[in-house]
Amino acid sequence: MAYQVLAFDLDGTLLNSQGIILPSSKKAIEAAREKGMQVILVTGRHHTAVKPYYYELNLETPIVCCNGTYLYQPQTDEVLRSNPFSKAQALQLIDIAERQKIHILMYSRNAMNYMELNPHMEKFQKWVQSCPQNVRPDVRQVSSFRDIVNNEDIIWKFVMSAPNRELMQQTVNMLPQDQFSCEWSWIDRVDISNKGNTKGSRLLEYLRSVNMNPEQVVAFGDNQNDLSMLTSVGLGVAMGNADEIVKQQAKCIIGTNNENSIADFIEGLK
Repeated sequence: MAYQVLAFDLDGTLLNSQGIILPSSKKAIEAAREKGMQVILVTGRHHTAVKPYYYELNLETPIVCCNGTYLYQPQTDEVLRSNPFSKAQALQLIDIAERQKIHILMYSRNAMNYMELNPHMEKFQKWVQSCPQNVRPDVRQVSSFRDIVNNEDIIWKFVMSAPNRELMQQTVNMLPQDQFSCEWSWIDRVDISNKGNTKGSRLLEYLRSVNMNPEQVVAFGDNQNDLSMLTSVGLGVAMGNADEIVKQQAKCIIGTNNENSIADFIEGLK
């Protein structure tokens, strides 16, 4: 099989534990592109939090953002496809999070919004400030989530986090399954988007739009929100640091995100 596309999750996959793309991965990706392969980033991140890596890799392809909620073209700031929350859904989720005393991060059209600074956000803000000004992610501390929703801004996704996993699972169970898509993106974080949004479904939609065969795609991931992508393409690759359930469903397993695993694998592709 001659593969034509490389699709990468970011956190825990293309990024090492320090949030850096390894030089070996960059070199292998550049070589693959020179041979005519497309490289697509498929991530749970907001597009402004992808830009530092997107431009580091000199990419031109659209980005699958927020676990498939939208397909974004950075060069034109254009949303090519999307399925955001309705106003009612966003307000319902805010109400539940407040009752449960769960921290939430809300992704609106152009920014990531939070009300209270928790340890995760402190760490994230340090990374944001380290990014060059021209590609720095837009993260805002706001006084009210409801004001943003009521002002008709687009709401892509929420991230819920809490040190108590049982409380988080209880909160997830309170969300109607016919309206919300909930995927664990880390041990203490759950990504919540509109029903039907997955990395796999949005990637497949993009591939159809450019007449590419999913069987000619290699996808790399590490967490549960990557499963839909890994199982819908020709070759789903789990990182060595991936969740066990991801390893079980991937077609092959490579080394961790802190090793030259991605580069070695790409160089070995036929």
